[in-house]
Amino acid sequence: MKSLTPEQLSASLTQQLHSVAQGIDHSLEWIDNCRHQAPRLDTEAEGLKLKLRRHRSKARRLADTSATGMTIGFFGQSHQGKSALITALATDGEPKLATRLGTKTYDYLTHINPDNQASALATRFTRQYDPVDAAYPVQLTLLSETDIARMTANIFLHDFSQVKGLYQPDMTYIDEHLHLLTMHRQAQPVAGMTADDVVTLWDYLLRHDHKGQALLNSHFWPTAVELAPFLNVDDRARLWSLLWGELPELTHAYQHFSQTLQHVNNATEILAPISVLVDDLQLPANSLMNMTTLTSLHTPVDASVQVRPILQGKVQTTVTLSLAELTLLSAELRIPLLSAPRDKAFASVDLLELPAWGALLDTPMLGEAEHGESYSLAQHFLRAKSEYLLDRYTDQQGINLLLVCRATDSRAEVSKVAKSLDYWVKQTQGENAEVRSRRHPGLIWALTPFDRRVIQHPHYDEAVQRQVGNPGDSWGLVQAIDERATERMATYLIGEIQRNIKSERLTEQLHDIQRELQDNLLGHWAESENLSNPQAKQRIAESLIKTLQTRTGVHGELLERLLPTREELQRLFLRQQVQTVEATRSDAHPAATHVEPFSVGIEMDLFSELQTDSQDIMPAPLPRSEHPDNHYARRLHHYWINHLRSLPENAPLVALLGVSKPILELLMEELVTASIRLDIEGTLQRKLADNEQSGILREQLADQQVSRALTVLGDFVAWLGFLQVEEGLRPASRINRGHKIFAQPEKPAENWGSAQRLTRLALTPTNTTAFYIYDWLVGLNEMIMHNVGYSAASELSVAQRNKLAAILALIKPMTR
Repeated sequence: MKSLTPEQLSASLTQQLHSVAQGIDHSLEWIDNCRHQAPRLDTEAEGLKLKLRRHRSKARRLADTSATGMTIGFFGQSHQGKSALITALATDGEPKLATRLGTKTYDYLTHINPDNQASALATRFTRQYDPVDAAYPVQLTLLSETDIARMTANIFLHDFSQVKGLYQPDMTYIDEHLHLLTMHRQAQPVAGMTADDVVTLWDYLLRHDHKGQALLNSHFWPTAVELAPFLNVDDRARLWSLLWGELPELTHAYQHFSQTLQHVNNATEILAPISVLVDDLQLPANSLMNMTTLTSLHTPVDASVQVRPILQGKVQTTVTLSLAELTLLSAELRIPLLSAPRDKAFASVDLLELPAWGALLDTPMLGEAEHGESYSLAQHFLRAKSEYLLDRYTDQQGINLLLVCRATDSRAEVSKVAKSLDYWVKQTQGENAEVRSRRHPGLIWALTPFDRRVIQHPHYDEAVQRQVGNPGDSWGLVQAIDERATERMATYLIGEIQRNIKSERLTEQLHDIQRELQDNLLGHWAESENLSNPQAKQRIAESLIKTLQTRTGVHGELLERLLPTREELQRLFLRQQVQTVEATRSDAHPAATHVEPFSVGIEMDLFSELQTDSQDIMPAPLPRSEHPDNHYARRLHHYWINHLRSLPENAPLVALLGVSKPILELLMEELVTASIRLDIEGTLQRKLADNEQSGILREQLADQQVSRALTVLGDFVAWLGFLQVEEGLRPASRINRGHKIFAQPEKPAENWGSAQRLTRLALTPTNTTAFYIYDWLVGLNEMIMHNVGYSAASELSVAQRNKLAAILALIKPMTR
């Protein structure tokens, strides 16, 4: 049988990824159609949809990158070092990078970017180039509205830290903010941002400001995911203003640049005239390559430029932008290469130079030099953009190998740079050492003659390397200090730029998405018969016990993470209180409209039969099912279930426990099923009932109720439901022979006096910790077997399960 070419493999992979995205589209519709008939599905629907959106977004990004060739990225502060490496690989010994733009030929190093000046956009040197319009030969990739939101939030986090410390909106303010914007919701989605884009914005802020998102995670983001796509740009700017402290200048900047993107119909690519790079004398102009161009925004010296957007592969009519706007919005410049490469293997490989981290305006700003004023946020946006672009390419998986030339020049930037590089390693090379061991490191430090380690200047590369990971696993090292070393480097890179290496890594990620959808997120809703089989449950129990019994040293950490924090539950309670008050007011408001203006709110006819029972004029008590405590118990149980479902996504926790993600997913599934089987929600309702105490403060009531709730959840986590089972009916302990699990310790036969209590000890100490841990594992096995017949799919009809099975077949076709 004839083997497939790399191009055919890429096309097949792209098709599979598109099928996954399409399957997720259908699964989201299936959830909305079925959730109201299945209480458990309704409980998990919002968290499930959020994870599905993440996977759909990733599948689409992987599909886009699978259709392209290999890309080598060049990152770092050494402009000369990056330029030397690119020239060495892109040319056959020529000291120039020849390119043809329109009707003229230029040397990139002489005409476009002489002296390797710092720029604020990435530059792609490629031979995969099709001229479209000779009058507009410069091809640019633009940032998106989501990118603008990320950069604006980044500015607030890093450049306005003092303001951030003072800006602490509470739940009531956030709810009012969302309520007002909900009134501006459009009937149809507004171009510029989708729900999946909002999820990626959320994830970005979780990585960069995890603590700051604690309140927004539960009270802002779930609503924003559904609301933002239906708001116009002005209202979206108001929505996201919470992310940057509602600073007017940042809100206006986001609004302005997003409206500029609307002006080009949110195109991802545009064509520009050669004047944005060089002037009529073929000399570098104040152009895209000059960072100071942004300082002229909103000033008279800001030049206008005609550009042509590209939408769905078709070139549109010209629109006008300012050069400063184009400077900020341009993410990438494409330079078509004419020179022959060093080796034919590099002919199909793109070379991508990233801007230096933390770009600084080290030249006089145009506005200050000529008009005494300049765009006040220019420096902030240039810094944020130069640091953000690597994250952007990481999310797109657009760089397959990354060469580093002097990672940073500042000790203060070591942690930030290392965090960004570590994120690139985990996303593109593999999230753990086991996955990364299948290939050579893709992150490579390149030692050039311009490196500070060569010229004996202080450097911080080793500090960055230590934080990124271990050599040979997370990163490698090559030398290019002379021609012989450069030849060895090129030979090594030739072996690493094979198209099949990229396809293998993308295929790994495809299989991870398919496994996650099939085994964790969707599969158990369609396989009620299989999961009701005792043999299947026994296999699950054996798999879990065999793994967890080897990790008894971190059992305490596992149990601790199974419970939400007290602060999270307090916020949930306080928000429930606010919503209850608002609902009461809204219910009372219509009735008030029928009251006479001079009445006291109660109508009686004193000449009718005498009403002696005061209860006749008192408000009727709420039914038990509508009591606020029941609402809190229900929401708390829902919140806890979604907390459990999120734990396998916590990479540091998975690493700490030393278990695989699928094992943790199985454990969470069984705990959720047991909590429903044992009616933990009902237990919460009973424990939280009858809490009314006159004069008690709301915060005190919250603390009391949260303590009760944590007691219920803690008992379930600690004893797995066996605390309510008589000791004689519990399974036998495997470690404490002759006793049942969780048996009370025996009292000593001899009654020692107080004087002997601390001196007369048993010859063999009792390891009660080991007794508890292994009894817990025996209890887990028994709990899983009791879950037989309580599968998630049991609430769904046969037709609904069959519909989901067809969707899963689209996501992961059966192999023959």
